[in-house]
Amino acid sequence: MPWTRACRCVRNREHKRRTRGPVFPGCRHPASGLVTLPRALGESARWHGFCVAVRLWIEPQRFLCPIDGQQQQSAGLLSRGFPCRIFGSNNTMLKNRLRTPWIWLIATVVLVAGCVAPTGDAPAMEEDAAMESMGSGTLTIGIRNVDYDTFDPHASAFTQSAYVFRNIFDRLIYLDDDANYVAGLATAWEASDDATEWTLTLRDDVTFHDGSAFTADVLKFNFDRMKDPATESKQAGPLLGSYTGSEVVDDTTLKVTFETPYALFPFALSSPFMGIVSQQAVEEHGDNFSDALIGSGPFKFVSEIPGNEVVLERNDDYNWGPSIFHEGPAHLESVVFRFILEEEARLSALETGEILIIDEVPPAAVDRVQGNPDTSVLGAPKVGLARGIHFNTTYPPTDDIRMRQAFMHAIDREEIDQIVFKGVYPVAYQLLTRGVKFYDASFENMFPYDPERSVELLEEMGYTEINDDGYRMKDGEVLSLFHATFPGYVAELPAEVIQAQLKRVGIEFLVNVMTGTAMMDGMASMDSTFNTALIGTYSPDPGLFLDRMYHSSTLGTRNWSKWANDELDALLRRGLETGDEAERAEIYAEVQRIINENALGAGIYANVSIFGVSSKVDGFRFDPYAHPEIFDVSVTE
Repeated sequence: MPWTRACRCVRNREHKRRTRGPVFPGCRHPASGLVTLPRALGESARWHGFCVAVRLWIEPQRFLCPIDGQQQQSAGLLSRGFPCRIFGSNNTMLKNRLRTPWIWLIATVVLVAGCVAPTGDAPAMEEDAAMESMGSGTLTIGIRNVDYDTFDPHASAFTQSAYVFRNIFDRLIYLDDDANYVAGLATAWEASDDATEWTLTLRDDVTFHDGSAFTADVLKFNFDRMKDPATESKQAGPLLGSYTGSEVVDDTTLKVTFETPYALFPFALSSPFMGIVSQQAVEEHGDNFSDALIGSGPFKFVSEIPGNEVVLERNDDYNWGPSIFHEGPAHLESVVFRFILEEEARLSALETGEILIIDEVPPAAVDRVQGNPDTSVLGAPKVGLARGIHFNTTYPPTDDIRMRQAFMHAIDREEIDQIVFKGVYPVAYQLLTRGVKFYDASFENMFPYDPERSVELLEEMGYTEINDDGYRMKDGEVLSLFHATFPGYVAELPAEVIQAQLKRVGIEFLVNVMTGTAMMDGMASMDSTFNTALIGTYSPDPGLFLDRMYHSSTLGTRNWSKWANDELDALLRRGLETGDEAERAEIYAEVQRIINENALGAGIYANVSIFGVSSKVDGFRFDPYAHPEIFDVSVTE
């Protein structure tokens, strides 16, 4: 795959470019901050289409990506010699992530697309001309998640469902590569002095796929629907916070009110789960709206074979996309999402050309995909809440904090990382991932791997007997935990390694694989008999997902630990009410302290979007949520 395809610089609508210049192996690009490393491709200066981004907490003299090419550190994919990017202080999205000084180097290797500048302007100009023309063809994408819930954005809880419906439903606000707000269906948003009221100004030229117009009345209907208990919203409803209602001022103006200040409202509106649906279609189809899926986005819903595939076709009338994309309709005529659980089946489909993009390339297969001249690996970090173990604090024995602490001391995260992820996925040392805003690294060593301490805590609880199977007992009962997880190697294999680690200290860990919906609903239920579940969620800012997960108002719906108190409630709401970054940093340091001191969960690994991409695909990239963007994609033969 020629590097000019996957690693082109992102263009805005005015075609203003980042400064271009030659990039030589071992040199930092003067504008982009790229540092390139040699790769064994003969004398050719070609690079395959992805970059390894290294998020650095660094002493100034050391770099994970060696400028002089002499110091080579093996860290995940970096050791394979791909181009890498060192994020500098000019990247506003990452400024808050690089503030903490460290005496030593911690490198979290993640993948990003769209980062290597070409060695001249001529190829880029040719590419620009090609990208501006109307394309054709069908893009077929292979997705692991066969147990998605729904493609109704207001009801769905699944990230991989959003991979599909983000193309059908527009949002009011988008994020650019630096997480700055970009106008979507809303052209302006203004808060009152206390941030309890927001005035949204809307586009007046948007129509839904059914021909109905997008107006302030329709937006009010959408917000009310998100909050309606009948919708059973898992994401959108909570993202609206303390919403109390909306007032239609005119066709293009809506005043939105909240019970408490909501400084993060614009950020919430950037979530794909806040996609805007056709009021006319919802009223026509009622509970069967998920069979119609009428939005105003660049693609129209055509058909779904549940658990098998979804077909979309281009919206030829689309001319109101955000400025981060090209003008006019999508290049692709159609998109087919196929749901394939088995990793080898997805890989084979990519290699044969049956599918042009696949998600969740297993770490052990990265070299296989990257070594194929017809495919490349692209990726992006999923910062936010690490995939980790969440404890049910109301059901024995995990209702005892000593049990939760013993669990965390018994797991060896590095062993899990090496056995399951071959060092590619970064280890998570607490529930938040490194790189998320307001991350506090001081809590990383609160529960180090210490099986001896784990045994001490278990014996303190009275589990002093050991049966013939090697499990601890008290009063004749085996120390056993019920663990819920979802299908796929990213969930099942870590659970199997944890199962073996816990047995070393005498804990029986019963792994139960079920659909993602059953896992989350079962864990959230106030009558749940699940002890643990593997859950993660992703956002550059932790405020919204922490509020959904730990505020008392979400008990029984999204508060999987079923743990809350007045102090934490107050902190979580203050974090959403204020726009002062210094104050928010203090607030979320306190939130992390409470979560860790009460042992509410154990981060296991930071998830990474790792996609395999055919050389026939041009223009593919990720958004700040690490979701795939396909609007700018075209397919060549």
